[in-house]
Amino acid sequence: MTAAELLSLPIGIQVALASGCAAYFVAYSGLRGHHRTIDIAFITLVFSLVATATFALTPAWGVIGKCLVAFISSIATAVIWRKWGRSIVRFLLRLANISWSDDDPSALATLSANSTFPVTQIAVLLDDGTWLRCDDTRQFNDAPYGPCLLGPNGDVALYLTHEEQPGQQAKSLETVRDPNLGDRITYVPASRIRRITFRHKKKA
Repeated sequence: MTAAELLSLPIGIQVALASGCAAYFVAYSGLRGHHRTIDIAFITLVFSLVATATFALTPAWGVIGKCLVAFISSIATAVIWRKWGRSIVRFLLRLANISWSDDDPSALATLSANSTFPVTQIAVLLDDGTWLRCDDTRQFNDAPYGPCLLGPNGDVALYLTHEEQPGQQAKSLETVRDPNLGDRITYVPASRIRRITFRHKKKA
């Protein structure tokens, strides 16, 4: 279907499709890499149904008002699903001994998608035996990309506070934060990484 054909559809269908697509991106941010086209289509359809129902049931607030409420309701559903729904469903499946898999593409993807237990410390072991660490990621919560970035393919970006080369004492890096130039972030490609360790702490 072309863009012109999509724009010729009734406004309710256009809103449903746009809302469903946006909701899908919100609900599966960082977890979309393993989704097939059919997965995307049906997940989008589920969120579109929320927008369709809201659009149909919204009082006569005018077309713009109905569209806005439908879009917001679909996005809100996606946020609820991402933050609580997925965890509840996984818990119920484990409780019933149906499945212990979380269906994420990798354990790293699960960690990077986590928002309940933020990363408080991260250490990366390179292929030459060097350890790169950020001993307290919380001090970088206000940094542009803080506290760290975990890529879906295994790469990492962290605010490097300590470096420990093989057989040497750990070296503290004091120039990570600069009041004039900003915060220095270090990118580590997946091909150089042998191990990643994290500490997590539940939000108070």
